[in-house]
Amino acid sequence: MKFERDKVYEGIFLSDVHYLIDKKIKSHKHKELFQFLDHLNRKNVRFKNVYLVGDILENWFFSASRKLKKSRKKFNKLFDRLDSLSTFEGDKIYIVGNHDSTSYLMNLPPKIERYLRERNWKVCEKTENETLIAVHGHQGQYNRFTWIGSIFLLRFLHAIALLVPKLFRFSEAFYQKHLNRQDPTTTEEILGYYKRLSKITHQGDRVLISGHTHDFLCIPHLKIINTGDWVKSNSFVIQDGSRFIGAKMNKRGKFSKQFVYKHK
Repeated sequence: MKFERDKVYEGIFLSDVHYLIDKKIKSHKHKELFQFLDHLNRKNVRFKNVYLVGDILENWFFSASRKLKKSRKKFNKLFDRLDSLSTFEGDKIYIVGNHDSTSYLMNLPPKIERYLRERNWKVCEKTENETLIAVHGHQGQYNRFTWIGSIFLLRFLHAIALLVPKLFRFSEAFYQKHLNRQDPTTTEEILGYYKRLSKITHQGDRVLISGHTHDFLCIPHLKIINTGDWVKSNSFVIQDGSRFIGAKMNKRGKFSKQFVYKHK
């Protein structure tokens, strides 16, 4: 797959970057993401809509607000690149994911939200139009009550870990194994998850685009697309008219098309 110079697309979808997380805690492909964004900028490729489909930042393993206060330059390093992808009158949409928030109401930390709004990002839980609906996807696993319980336990374990840092890994491992709601893995679980998400979001005949599970996929008969991540798959989705193109970056400047879904 090659990007045509000066091309303007309808939209680009990225999710699950988990920005600024230490590789000792979780592996990531942030360097590769910067290479991808720089490649688009060199080609002067622009998008009418830039969709960040959740978990762009990491706020469970540390406080994103404290990271912002400590080093605004690191945030600018990412968002300067993302901002430059947008056309002059384009929309930049930040969809809140579960790892973006430790709020009982699933809100972004106020300092992070202010930073984004100053850059003209629209912050929301979901976005939709006649063609598509985009949501992070944790809504298919959590309801308001299970989310509140999960965040309460997460805060409790991390409070202990702050007092005794050596307990951090134990607390995180315990949370992931015993308390976190597991991502679907079998075909039956995956289909069940997306059918729940479709019902919750009132998908109808629109394309449903989500992240969350880190599984880069397209299920045409359900009109389902998952954007994958920048933790392992280096994946993204581009909207070109009625076509949704899923691709991966294999190495710097080299991309492979994984699927093309044409929405009728």
